[in-house]
Amino acid sequence: MARPSPRTSRARLRGLAATAATAVVLAGCASGPAGPLASVDGVDVPRERLEGWVRTATDANDALDAVGLQTDLLSRVVQQRVLDDVLAERGLDVTPELLAEVEAAITDQVGGAEALTATLVDVGFPRDYFDDVFVAVEAAVDALVLDLAEGRTLETRTARHILVETREEADEIVTLLADGGDFATLATERSQDPGSGAQGGDLGPQQRGTFVPPFDDAVWSAPLDTVLDPVESEFGFHVIEVTASDTTDAADLGPQERRTLVGTELDEILSAAFAEAEVTVDPTIGTWDPATGTILPPDQG
Repeated sequence: MARPSPRTSRARLRGLAATAATAVVLAGCASGPAGPLASVDGVDVPRERLEGWVRTATDANDALDAVGLQTDLLSRVVQQRVLDDVLAERGLDVTPELLAEVEAAITDQVGGAEALTATLVDVGFPRDYFDDVFVAVEAAVDALVLDLAEGRTLETRTARHILVETREEADEIVTLLADGGDFATLATERSQDPGSGAQGGDLGPQQRGTFVPPFDDAVWSAPLDTVLDPVESEFGFHVIEVTASDTTDAADLGPQERRTLVGTELDEILSAAFAEAEVTVDPTIGTWDPATGTILPPDQG
């Protein structure tokens, strides 16, 4: 599984490829284990529990790619060990309350408890793996994010725009607005951005850096409630109006918004931790890739 960061959301629960290859993963079990699957900073990751998870998952869903599943599960176990060290160095803990909050958020995201049970079978996550590893990793990242975000604020600007192909069209729309035209109506009728056009041009509150540079520069330098002269980007010409500017304390943000707020710093910390960790993996399983914080199968290592 990819590094637990703002770019690797819980949607990963939904998407493992499917082929039946259980015999490949468990072929060595009948003759007994041959040492640990991996070690992290000299501490072994025992073979038995991971193989038990793979058996449980493939017994419940024989369409799973057991080889890929084993690599995926083991990647998260290694991530968990590394994150535990990061939190210990910073004097941070994962509280039971945070674990419960993370599990509740994931449950809500997939559509409730029954949907979660079905999803776990679908992707091959036994319930004890989900509780003890997957949720624990997400909660560890959230604990780190809460620490990084403490005392910070998130600045956002809410803009709306009308996207057209030519400057002449954009100038015409500016004139229509100056003559009393309704921005939302013109956006619905004329904008070539189907997403925002259907919303009257509204893009919602966004952080600095969200948009392509010419558009972003205009949004963050504009006075409120003023229709700007057309701005050209790689997509065409934009007629822009900034309708709101807000500042929100990190404590009042949701988990994903907090991750976005500290995203660059979070990625740097995780990248450094994955690079510095001494990780060895049974070569028949794969190779640790510190750049992604995952174990690559032997044919990709």
